[in-house]
Amino acid sequence: MADPSSAPHAPPTAPGAVRRWARRVNGVLLSGPIVLASVILAVAFGIAALLTSIQTPYQVLMPGPMTDVQRLISPNPRPIKGALYLTTIYSEPANAAYYAAASVYTRFSTDWGIVPREEARPRNVSEREYQRLLGTMMDESKVAAKVVALREAGYEVKLTGQGAQVQEITDTSKAKGVLERGDVVVAADGLPITTSTDLVAQIQAHRPGERIELRVRRGDQERSVSVELTESPDEPGRARAGLIVLTHLYDYELPKEVKLETREIGGPSAGLMFALGIYNAVTEHDLTRGHRIAGTGTIGTDGRVGAVGGVKYKAIAAQRAGVELFLAPKDNYDEVKANAGTMQVAAVTTFRDALAALTALPLKG
Repeated sequence: MADPSSAPHAPPTAPGAVRRWARRVNGVLLSGPIVLASVILAVAFGIAALLTSIQTPYQVLMPGPMTDVQRLISPNPRPIKGALYLTTIYSEPANAAYYAAASVYTRFSTDWGIVPREEARPRNVSEREYQRLLGTMMDESKVAAKVVALREAGYEVKLTGQGAQVQEITDTSKAKGVLERGDVVVAADGLPITTSTDLVAQIQAHRPGERIELRVRRGDQERSVSVELTESPDEPGRARAGLIVLTHLYDYELPKEVKLETREIGGPSAGLMFALGIYNAVTEHDLTRGHRIAGTGTIGTDGRVGAVGGVKYKAIAAQRAGVELFLAPKDNYDEVKANAGTMQVAAVTTFRDALAALTALPLKG
């Protein structure tokens, strides 16, 4: 008589029952469907691992967190009832799996966007170097915000710079072959360029397809060049040169020490909100008047507010958070308004425009 423990593992079948095969692996009895499911899962995990290892030439954009700038300033300002939020976006490199998921998601929602990576950062710049550049641009933005806010509050501020130095040129820029890394732009359209924000403001005064006339210093020599401007991929109608620039030989003296503690935020787009927060801190005013305020925009040392990218996602984040008024650069107004829901939007061109918009708010108890 055969030992039952060594018999083939075929369970008896009753009339009408469906036969199932089974296999014993390491002492565990696995039925056919379980083996098949295991194989499918293994293949799925393998495909997922492969897709996550493949990089695509795209970035995924989405709404980022908001931060009350009052919490970033020291000495800390007096408590206020409202808030002054800077807005951010997430910009993540998309591997194949991420890109596939984002492509599906964007068919049903406007929360996310997909853009070519070279439009988000130059292709020949490493992620580490790009983050360093963003940090430096943030530092310049803080200085400009301090200069504008303190001057508006009545303080005398000394500031010097010797032009806008080219750090990187994007692959799609018409400046490729015309400008080089290290070139210093000292004039644009006949106007002197002292800081990087001066150049950005002059570029944004143009329309896509127009040309900007630049006076450039390279080494010991100066020359005049003309660069055609292209359209921003995420801000239709806004001109861009495809350059990353920083102020050359920046120097300043502030009569009052003000610190801004920013960690994982980079770039110049919080300049306007920094300036408002600093002004709120060094004066007796409560600019919020009890309201929840958010905004975005670069700030020049002359108080001009510049357009920025990704405003759609910033507006979405703000309106979902219950913000009552969003301060938008004039050139970004239409896109912010289109994504604002019931949130009020004010278009601003200068720092004083922003102050006027806040002063006009009713006092909220």
